[in-house]
Amino acid sequence: MKFYDLEWLAEKCGTDNKYEITAKVAAEARRESEETPIDKSNPGNERFISNVLLEIEEGKSPINAHKE
Repeated sequence: MKFYDLEWLAEKCGTDNKYEITAKVAAEARRESEETPIDKSNPGNERFISNVLLEIEEGKSPINAHKE
């Protein structure tokens, strides 16, 4: 898993509250996991969190659109 700078994430997520950033990333990862068919060969949810963080980095996440 790649580690992201909290200040950078705060800018991308539109908040400097680390709990709100965590909640936004977790909610988006949960949404993706619920929309994805179950893959028994790849248990765990880290890939969903990594995917959300990568989407934020690329500006493709809905989180980016919620900046105030």
